[in-house]
Amino acid sequence: MTPIMKTGHRIGRSLTLLAGCLLAPTGAGAQRQVSDVRVVVRDVRQECDSIRAVLEIRAEGLSVAPRERIYLFPAIRAGADERPMPPVVVCGRAQQRVVKRAERLSGVSEPVYAFLGAGRERFFRRTIPYSAAIPAEAWMKRARVVMVQERCDCRGRFHRYSVEVIADGIRFLERPVRTVVYDLPVSIPVPPREVVKRRSESGEAQIVYRVGNADIDPALGRNRHELDRIRASIEKVRRVQGVEINSVMVSSYASPEGSWQSNLALSERRAASLTGWLRRNYDLQGIRLASQGYGEDWEGLARLVGADSLLPEAEREAVLGIVADTEVFDGRERRLMQYAGGRTYRYLLANLFPKLRRSAYRIDFTVPEYTVETVREIYKTQPAMLSLYEFYLLASQYEPGSPAFRAVIEKATLVYPDEKVNRISMAMFSYLSGKLSEALEYLRGLEDEPDAWLYFSAFHARLNELDKAERYARRAADAGNPAAGEHLRRIEAYRADEDAYQERLAEWKKYGIDE
Repeated sequence: MTPIMKTGHRIGRSLTLLAGCLLAPTGAGAQRQVSDVRVVVRDVRQECDSIRAVLEIRAEGLSVAPRERIYLFPAIRAGADERPMPPVVVCGRAQQRVVKRAERLSGVSEPVYAFLGAGRERFFRRTIPYSAAIPAEAWMKRARVVMVQERCDCRGRFHRYSVEVIADGIRFLERPVRTVVYDLPVSIPVPPREVVKRRSESGEAQIVYRVGNADIDPALGRNRHELDRIRASIEKVRRVQGVEINSVMVSSYASPEGSWQSNLALSERRAASLTGWLRRNYDLQGIRLASQGYGEDWEGLARLVGADSLLPEAEREAVLGIVADTEVFDGRERRLMQYAGGRTYRYLLANLFPKLRRSAYRIDFTVPEYTVETVREIYKTQPAMLSLYEFYLLASQYEPGSPAFRAVIEKATLVYPDEKVNRISMAMFSYLSGKLSEALEYLRGLEDEPDAWLYFSAFHARLNELDKAERYARRAADAGNPAAGEHLRRIEAYRADEDAYQERLAEWKKYGIDE
C-alpha cells in the first residue's frame, strides 16, 4: 500500500469553485528544514480548479537502507482535513528490484516521482524539483502546507516519522477589484452676477372691521398688534444696509356673504383705508403706497375648509365641491346656504368667514451689490438679501467641500430652493463625499437641463454606468459644451478598463473559491 492510499483521509467538504485569497507567509524561495530534508517553497497557489505546489526538495542528508522506501510528499492540512499530493519515493537497492518486479507483474507503476538510493549511503541526488497539483476545495482556504516523511520497512509497514509545516497558507485566486475610479472632470457651477437685486417682503394682517365698514379702529380686536406687524416688516427691510424701498402694496379681501359687487367695493375701501392709516401714523416718507381690493376670497375659504378638522369629512367634501363646480354668478353662495339645511353655512359664517376679511401687504425694494466683507454680516442676519452670486462669493472664502463651504451653499439652497445652480452645487458636494445616490436626488428633475448633463455624466460614470455616462456626455457635446469632449475620451478609456475587469471577474467566478 502506498502512502497515497494509506493517507487517503476522509473527504472534506465538496469542492466549491468560488472566492477569496489566502497568502502564504512562507514566501517563494523560503527554506524550511524538514528533518534531514530541506524544502524550498517556490509557490503554493491555485491554478484554475487545482492547488499546485512548486518546491525544491534538497535531500543531501537523506539515507536509505537497501530494503527501505522513503516517501516524501507535501499535504494540504486544516484541522481534521488533509489531502496528500503525489510523493517522491526514495528506494534502497533491494527495494528498487522489488518495486520494478511488482510493476512488471501488475502493470501498475509507483508514483511518478521515484528516485534511488544506495545502501546506507547518503542520497545521491542533491536537489529534486517538485511540481504537482490536486483538486482545490473550499476548506483549503484555512489550510497550511506540510511536508510528510514516511518509511516503509522490509515488512511493508509504514511509519510516519516527520510532519513539518513548510507554508502557512495558499495563494488563492483573488476576486478582482476595479483599479480605476471612473472620475470625470466637473466643477462647482458659479451663478451669474446680479448687480441690481429686486426683492420683496410679504405678509398678512388680520385687521378686524365692523360689518360693512372700512374704517381702521386700532382698539378693535388685535388690530394694534396687526398694524405694528406691518410697521415692523417695513422697518426690518429699512435696516438692511443700502436697501431702497420702492413701494408698499396693500391688498384687502372680503368674506362671501352679500353681493359680489358690494364685497368688491368693500375690499377696495378697506385696502385704501389701511394705506391711508399707515401713511398718517408711520414715517413712510418717500415710499409709494398703493392699494388693491380683490373682493370675495373664495380661494382662502377653500384652504380653510380643507384644513378644518372640526367639519365632518362629508361636509368638507361637499363645500369644496360646491366651490369648485359652481361659478360665483351661478349661485355658489346660495348653494352653500341651502346645503344641509343651512347648518354648514352657519358654521362657515361664524368660524371661517371672519378669517377671510384680511389684508395682505408686499414691500418691494432693491438691494445693492455687496462686498465680501458686507456679505459676511448680511449673511448672519438677513441672508435673503443676498444674491445667489453673493452666496457663492462668500463660499469661495472657504476650502471647497469644507463644512463651512457646504453650510453657505445649503443656506443658499434654502433661500433659492428652485435655482438649478444650487441643486447642482449640492449634488457636487454629495458627489465629492461619495454619496452618489444623494447626489442624483439633488439632480432629479434636471434630466433635460443642458447645464446638468455633464454632472449626470460624471455621476453615472462613478457608479460604473458607462452607457448612461456616455449618453449624457454626447448630449452635452451636441449642445456645444466644450468640456464634453474630455468626458467622452475618458469614457472610452474606462470602457477598455471595464472590459478587462469583466474578463477577470468572469475567470474568478469560474474558478474562485468561496468559504
